[in-house]
Amino acid sequence: MDLLLEISLSVAWAAVFLFLISRISFFKTSAIPVRWFQGVFVLKMLFGVVLWAIYTFYYTDRFTADIYKYFDDSKPMYDALKAHPVDYFKMLFGFQNDGEYFNQYYDQMNNWFREYDSNLYNDSHTIIRFNAAVRLLSFGYYNVHSVFMCFISLLGLTAIYKTFEPIVKDKSKLLFAAVFLLPSVLFWGSGVLKEGILFFGLGFLIYFFHRALDKQGSPIFSVLWIAFSVALIAFTKFYILGAIIPALIANLWLRFSNERKPVFKYTITMLVCLVIGLGAHHLLPVPNPLQLLSAKQKDFNLLVKGGVYLESIEGLKRDTFYIESQYYDQIEYDRSSQIAEISGVTECWSVKDSLITEKRLMVYADDITFHVIKDYGKTGSSIHTGELEPNVLSFVKALPRAFYNAFFRPWPLESLQPFTLFAGLENFAILLFILYAFIRGRWQSVNKKWLIFCLSFVLVVYLLTGFTTPVLGSIVRYRIPAMPFLVIAGLLLLQKESLQESPSN
Repeated sequence: MDLLLEISLSVAWAAVFLFLISRISFFKTSAIPVRWFQGVFVLKMLFGVVLWAIYTFYYTDRFTADIYKYFDDSKPMYDALKAHPVDYFKMLFGFQNDGEYFNQYYDQMNNWFREYDSNLYNDSHTIIRFNAAVRLLSFGYYNVHSVFMCFISLLGLTAIYKTFEPIVKDKSKLLFAAVFLLPSVLFWGSGVLKEGILFFGLGFLIYFFHRALDKQGSPIFSVLWIAFSVALIAFTKFYILGAIIPALIANLWLRFSNERKPVFKYTITMLVCLVIGLGAHHLLPVPNPLQLLSAKQKDFNLLVKGGVYLESIEGLKRDTFYIESQYYDQIEYDRSSQIAEISGVTECWSVKDSLITEKRLMVYADDITFHVIKDYGKTGSSIHTGELEPNVLSFVKALPRAFYNAFFRPWPLESLQPFTLFAGLENFAILLFILYAFIRGRWQSVNKKWLIFCLSFVLVVYLLTGFTTPVLGSIVRYRIPAMPFLVIAGLLLLQKESLQESPSN
């Protein structure tokens, strides 16, 4: 009965959004019929169902599945609406919601607080809040949330398409495919994940920024959308904002200097932003970005290593142990209470002052329980990234490897895991297209401003991914927001003529 209700409600909301697509002028363009946007929306929903099926019937650990863990965490927040509606809205909008009083809700969540967090902001809060808001209309059915996310990401992708359509007029259909039909974008951008929110914020930031430059529409309306988009990206994935801001600043400079010397102005802008970013912590109370990236890589290395950190308490004595991922299946624990038991004889390591010291055997005893400090799960498909230190020299040395890992991996057949295998084939096809575009590119007439805009954004996103991420699957997902821009860069190289002015629709 619940499944029938979920299907019925999902179909009903899908019908509403299909109707809106046919009526909203935002989806009307000169080159692409509205039914194409409706078709992409249906395709995205199908990919959303595939993602749901994979994480429901194949990867069955709901606690670690990204599509479920933030969805499940939104329930305690939503449940507050019935008894304490003021609490719900404070948590939803992040207003006076950090006091100890609210721990009664946060303690029921598994991802609101994290044992480690190297970011400026815990970006899990954004996706949890999204789910808590959609629960007002979904009755708690996951696939309804997926339909909403498909529409939200479609809006953002449409904004990206509309920004570039006037620039690649002779290749509108290829542009449509580049923005909407990349397999990784379709797959990861169609579930209840952060990628859908990122595409929404990124698309509307670029779209309204250039509408404001072109003096189209209400400037106040554009400024409000820009501010909202900046905040949304910052609270979802801050590094995406850091990657796009220099490109926007360079375009602003070019607009007020008659579009001359785009290569020079982009280079200067990127260098100035880099110097400001690296030195701001000396003058302002902000973190050192190199320390953040180094710590982020260390966090990822722990995830790759896998395993569980446990704490036992006997009287006044407190001992900490690390159990490697190969023994992960011998650990049973209640995730809500974080209390664990060990079955059989298990090798473990003693931990002292956060350092792993000596190996020992832990023998099963039914009267001994442990508190789970950190659970990194089983080891994943790791690659070598080197150990980053929070200094410029360390990052310079790591630059070639970071570039190679981010742009070229996974190679086809590098891993036979389905996600990685298909991502490798997709990435190889994109690289072949970019190579073809560089060889056949019309360099004399190319619109350098927009070409560098795309490539600078891609370069920053990919390098940040390559520096910090030693997991093939994570590399694929982290670079997804930039993938359409890489393909768009190839289309710009193949343009028949340069269009220096590019008013947004």
